[in-house]
Amino acid sequence: MKLRGVLSASLAGIACSSPIWAQESPIEMKGCYSVETMIIDRAGDAIIGMNVVRGVTDNIGPAPFPDKTMHDCRVIFTASKVGVEFSNRCNFVDAQGDKILSVATGTGDAFQWKWIAGTGKFEGITGSGTGKVDAVYPRANPTISGACWSGKGTYVIKK
Repeated sequence: MKLRGVLSASLAGIACSSPIWAQESPIEMKGCYSVETMIIDRAGDAIIGMNVVRGVTDNIGPAPFPDKTMHDCRVIFTASKVGVEFSNRCNFVDAQGDKILSVATGTGDAFQWKWIAGTGKFEGITGSGTGKVDAVYPRANPTISGACWSGKGTYVIKK
């Protein structure tokens, strides 16, 4: 009986002194945004441009994650007869001011995103997934447009 107690206490001590490993969680998001476009240059039918993208993102999955965030992105894109490709850098900010920094590349039909850093409750976050543009809205003028997107992936917060 004493051996069992010593063994139990030893296992409890090991468990308490071992680092807690962060668990991967699924995330499912939807968002809408406005886009302000600036053409950098063009050659024939090819265009290089930059977008400023600002909008909102909602958590629509079961993950314990903030329901509402604002995002602010800078996007470089190329457009031609072949299609449109982009690369962006974004920050997502929740109601408490905690941030997630992200990068994404791809097309409107399919893009890959990655969370690379965070502050506050998001400090130590990493994650990745896929997304797509679900709806494109009519232009308010030649340089202002809007769209909605959705995405899925997983994340980990290591403290």
